[in-house]
Amino acid sequence: MSDHIPEELMIQILSRLPPKSLLRFRCVSKSWNSLISSPEFIRQHTQQAILSKKPTHKILRYFSIPQKKELYSVRVNNASFSIDTNINIQSPFNDTVRHYFRIVGSCHGILCLSDDLFGYSHVLVLWNPAINRCLRLPMPPLDCSQIGRYMFVFGFGFDIKSKDYKVVKMTYSQSRGAFLLPPKVEIFSLSLGIWKQLDGFIPESYIAEYFYKQAVVHGKVHWTGYKIDVERKRMKNLILAFDLSDEIFVELQLPECLVIGPPMNLNTAKFGESLAIYHYDKCAWTRICSIWVMKEYGVVESWSKEFNIVLDWEPGMILGFRNNSEILLTRRTGQLVSYNLETHEKMNFDIIGTKNSFFMGTYEESLVLLNEGELLLPNDNSSETNQDECKDYDIENRNAQMSDLWYQLVMHQYLTTVLEIPHI
Repeated sequence: MSDHIPEELMIQILSRLPPKSLLRFRCVSKSWNSLISSPEFIRQHTQQAILSKKPTHKILRYFSIPQKKELYSVRVNNASFSIDTNINIQSPFNDTVRHYFRIVGSCHGILCLSDDLFGYSHVLVLWNPAINRCLRLPMPPLDCSQIGRYMFVFGFGFDIKSKDYKVVKMTYSQSRGAFLLPPKVEIFSLSLGIWKQLDGFIPESYIAEYFYKQAVVHGKVHWTGYKIDVERKRMKNLILAFDLSDEIFVELQLPECLVIGPPMNLNTAKFGESLAIYHYDKCAWTRICSIWVMKEYGVVESWSKEFNIVLDWEPGMILGFRNNSEILLTRRTGQLVSYNLETHEKMNFDIIGTKNSFFMGTYEESLVLLNEGELLLPNDNSSETNQDECKDYDIENRNAQMSDLWYQLVMHQYLTTVLEIPHI
């Protein structure tokens, strides 16, 4: 690979660089392009990012009321929640989706998007905004047109055993106003590029609604689930979990005081590395909410009410934790607010969006999808970043202009300076 840097050391150096730099470095030579594009290097690069960096940024999505369009931004997780001006993300979907996507979940810099908020269009997308590549998933084998009315529930996460990204889809058909159980379950594997139907255990009593938020903890996707007790005219709640590695469903019990009650008052969440539940007293748009945390995963007795929020103003939906003592939520008016759970202080941000369009997740950069899907161009053609990336893909022309040796010498000097490693 290089006459100046041992191959193993070069791989270690490259695995620590941001994706934007690596896209350019694919132009150094055919061997560099082959290395950076290989599945093994992409996995190593992702793993290195997970191990070496504590996330310091959040990705925020909302449909702007003043601008009347979907906006994405990367925010520094500081007191002011300021935009990182060095990272520019533009939605490439404004002209191809009805208003905006529902974000199913995010993992290692990949967003799973579903166009089902304003009617089903059967569009399911994986998008890596760091390298602006998108994969539209193929249609699953199950033909929903033959089952009448139906509801989809999606989950997205990472299989820690096979190092694969998976999408799980539950299809509930309806008859006489009721959902038929159990649902049909299909799983999409990114590495295989196909859907398959789940043949194992599927919960026969409990239902998860499509608008319930997911929480991925310990390699499992979690949703709030419920079943209707017709005789007692009430609902019983629990947590449905899908193990992405073993591809099995698991049922987790809630604290006893949350078992009976409206399921729409509950949302699964992640608190650090633990599973959590938001419990709203009346509905999601309320002044009172308690946050429960499962201290030991899978142990019902370890549920603990960590926070009890009582506000004197009209809140909206909790988006998630910024840290262990601060949450981000929205007002009924669509304004974004940060609230400190310990000091009870709030900070209003000059961000206003439609109330159901907000999403906040950890921002991570990876090379996932580099070899799948297609490169997207933003609606704003003046984007300098994406013009540069498009130029970088013309590898053969670059190689014709400069020799590999000269380029590698330049890269050696650049990497030595940036990473502050000793000269070899």
